[in-house]
Amino acid sequence: MAVFLRVCVRMVQLIVLSALAAPSLLAAALAGRRPRNRLAAGVARLLERFGGAFIKAGQLLATRADLVGVPLAEALGRLHDEVRPMTEAQARATVAASFAEAPAFIVAAVSAPPVASGSIACVYQARMGERDLAVKVRRPGIAAAFAADIAIVTSMARALSRLPWLRRVPMAEIAEQLGASLMGQLDFAKELRHLGRLRDDLADVTGVVVPSAVEELSAGGVITMEFVDGLDRRTAGELTDGARQACVVRLVGAVYRLLFVTGFIHVDLHQGNVYFRRDGSVVVLDAGFMFQLGETTRERFTQFFSGMIRGDGEFCANILLSTVRRMEPDADLESFRKEAAALVERSAGAVAGDFELAAFAVELFDLQRRNRLFAEPEFVFPLLSLLSLEGAVRRWYPSMDFQIEAAPYVMHGLLLADPAVT
Repeated sequence: MAVFLRVCVRMVQLIVLSALAAPSLLAAALAGRRPRNRLAAGVARLLERFGGAFIKAGQLLATRADLVGVPLAEALGRLHDEVRPMTEAQARATVAASFAEAPAFIVAAVSAPPVASGSIACVYQARMGERDLAVKVRRPGIAAAFAADIAIVTSMARALSRLPWLRRVPMAEIAEQLGASLMGQLDFAKELRHLGRLRDDLADVTGVVVPSAVEELSAGGVITMEFVDGLDRRTAGELTDGARQACVVRLVGAVYRLLFVTGFIHVDLHQGNVYFRRDGSVVVLDAGFMFQLGETTRERFTQFFSGMIRGDGEFCANILLSTVRRMEPDADLESFRKEAAALVERSAGAVAGDFELAAFAVELFDLQRRNRLFAEPEFVFPLLSLLSLEGAVRRWYPSMDFQIEAAPYVMHGLLLADPAVT
C-alpha cells in the first residue's frame, strides 16, 4: 500500500509539473525557429524538476545530438553535472548518517558548493593532507523517487506489452532489468566494488583513466575517491581533430573491452561520466550503472559482432536465433534468417557517420516480432551502452570504422569462449 501511494503521489506531481510548464513550452514551440533554444532550455528545466529517473533519461538524450538536435542536446547537457545541488544541510545530514564519526575534512568539503551535481549525488572537492580527493554524496530521498518512477515505467511497459505489435517484445522484463540496474546506482557499497572492478578491467587500455576509490573513507551514502583534474566538457571541442579522434579511439577501445572481453558493461556513458583531457587521456567516471552480462549472452553478442565485421549475414541471423527466448508455433524461421541476414549485410562496412544503431536495433526487434520470435531482454544493455557511445563517435569521429576497431577485442572475446579460435 505504501508503494502504491508513493506512485500515486509521484504521478500527481508529474502531472502538475507538466501542466505548469505547458504554457511556456507551447509558446516557445509556436514562436517559430528563433526561440528553439528557449524551448530546449524549458524541456531541460522540466526534466530537472521531475527529478529521479527522468534526469537519467535526459542525460541519455543529451548524448544524441544527431537524434534530438544540437539545441536540445546542449540544453540537456547540463543535467550531467549541473543539476540543482542539494543544500549544505542535506549533504551534512547524509555524511553524518554514513559515518560513526565523520572525518572533519569531509564535513568541511560539503560546506562548500559541489564541483558537480547530478541526478543521484553531488561531488565535492576535499583536501586531506597532501591529497586531493573527490567526495560523492548521495541525495536524500532519491531512492523513493527512483522507485516510484521505475514502478510507473514498469506498469506502462506491462500495458504496452499487451498491444498486438509489441506482444513478442519483452517490454516488462526489459523495464524490470533496467529498473533493477537503476536502483543499483543507489547502492554505494556496490558502486564502490564496481569502481574497483572497472579500474581493473580497463587497466590495460592505454590512455584511459578510472579514479581509484578510498575505501576507508567511504561508507553509507558517501564514496571518496582520488580527485581527477582537467575535467571540462568543453575540452573535446577545443582539441585538434587528430587529438580528438585519438581520444575517441581510446574510449571506443575501453567500451569494446568491457563488452566483448569482460562482459561488465558501463551503461551510463554520458558527457558527465566521460571526459577528454588535453594530455590525450580519457577519464571514465561513475560505476553506478553497470551491468554484468551472463557468459552466454557475452559470447553470443561477441559472435554476432564478429559476423557484422565479416559481413556474414547468415551467421549473424543464426546467432540471433540461438538467443531467442521462445517462439510461437507459427514462427517463420526462414523469413527471419533471410531478412536478418539482409539487414546485417546492408550495414556491414559502414563507418560511424553512416550507421544508426537505434534504427538498426528497432528494425532487428521488429523482425523478431513480425516472425513471431521472443527476444532476449539482456541484449538491451550492450545496445544501451553502444547507443550512448555512438553519439560521441558520430559527433567527433564520424569517419571511424567502428566495426574494424572492434576486431581485436572481438577476437579476444572469442578466444575466451573457444581457445581453438584462430
